[in-house]
Amino acid sequence: MQNNPLASTLEKSSSRRSFLGALGLTALAIPALAACGNSSTATFAQPATKVPAGFAGRRNVVIWSSWGGDNGKMFADLIKKFNESQTAIYAEVQQFDGYDGVGEKLTAGLRAKQVPDLAVLSDIHWNRYFLSDALEPLNKYHDSSFGPSVYTENFYKEGTVRDESYWVPFARSTPLFYYNRDLFASVGLPDRAPGTWDEFRSWGKEVTGVKFKGNTMKMRALTGADDWYFSGLLWAFGGAISNGLDVRLDSAESLAAVDFERQLVHEDKSMYLAQSFVNDFSNGQCATVTQSTGGLTSVTKAAKFEVGTGFMPKGPAGTGTPTGGGGLSVLRQISDERKADAVEVLRFLANDEISSQWTVGTGYLPVTKGATSSKLVTDLMDKNPNYQVAVDQLQIASGPDDVRRYVTSAISELKQMVQKNYTSNVKPEELVKPVAAKLRAEADKIRATYEEKVA
Repeated sequence: MQNNPLASTLEKSSSRRSFLGALGLTALAIPALAACGNSSTATFAQPATKVPAGFAGRRNVVIWSSWGGDNGKMFADLIKKFNESQTAIYAEVQQFDGYDGVGEKLTAGLRAKQVPDLAVLSDIHWNRYFLSDALEPLNKYHDSSFGPSVYTENFYKEGTVRDESYWVPFARSTPLFYYNRDLFASVGLPDRAPGTWDEFRSWGKEVTGVKFKGNTMKMRALTGADDWYFSGLLWAFGGAISNGLDVRLDSAESLAAVDFERQLVHEDKSMYLAQSFVNDFSNGQCATVTQSTGGLTSVTKAAKFEVGTGFMPKGPAGTGTPTGGGGLSVLRQISDERKADAVEVLRFLANDEISSQWTVGTGYLPVTKGATSSKLVTDLMDKNPNYQVAVDQLQIASGPDDVRRYVTSAISELKQMVQKNYTSNVKPEELVKPVAAKLRAEADKIRATYEEKVA
């Protein structure tokens, strides 16, 4: 790690300060950078832990996690196995409300100079903390059990900037097209996902209004947090949120994608905004959803029918399939000893057997090369081919556009835009252009820092 003395810190560009201010990190910029030069004497505190009697006297690792429910229990079980696998370290999982909950807590912790050792960050959160120098570079910890030789190549690369690793894959996913096989059979549709969005529209007209087990059906239930799936639809139509930091949200191709969804909701009336789109699908109240591979295990258990899955439909420009989900980062402003202990947890989670157990228990994609071909995972794929679909689709998936990664306001702006498209029948230009203009302005604020560190 390079020295960053206070004098050089004060000379950082105004674009960097603008970025930190947008993220809410301005107050911690100087201590964070100063800590990099001498982490043993200028470090942030560790959050309090509750250490069980059987683990007293060990060094502590605090993990801030986004997972609740079944996935949260599965993660806690894996960390329990880590604690039982050795006698030097006790790792504690502290759970928050999703990726946004971890992000909000971490931003507050950085201001207060109290941070965890490991944080579960989404594929669109970690980049912003990277720009603020809050994440530890990990290449120096690599060996045969932890690093690029272990992880699936495309997932590993998503966590790197200029060949340096800052975020390692763990709970990675793509969206899958889920459908009710029983319903499809009852209306004479093929037992597969639609191959194209035009075919999806045609099938939606056949399904909408059909009575099925007491419910009047629509083709698809939508979620209000739809910026992830929506980014893939943009790609399928030849559009995008951005190319680098150059916004393309209001391009003709992107506007065509927005208008396509508008037509499905407001003209065809085959799609609707649900309070809980996954629950509606699992309860047989709609024919299809687009949902993460990470929900495959829970949806399969909850559904009152046979669940089918397929690739995301193709649009005029081909398939639009974004990767998503979460990974783990070590915080940069902690002591070297805490960093080393945190990496031991990462090493444990990168074990093929542990990675396989996580995949089988949750439905998230295997992120290590060995887990992908392990007996545990291949047996699951043989038993339920839906898991094979998720792995196969990964070959055509792509990481998020950079404005979605790095511009702090992008997610909230995109979610509000998509929700309005679902609830208000307005022209695409009227809906999109103000959002595109705001994202351009925000992107320009961080462009110099982005070009210095990323581009």
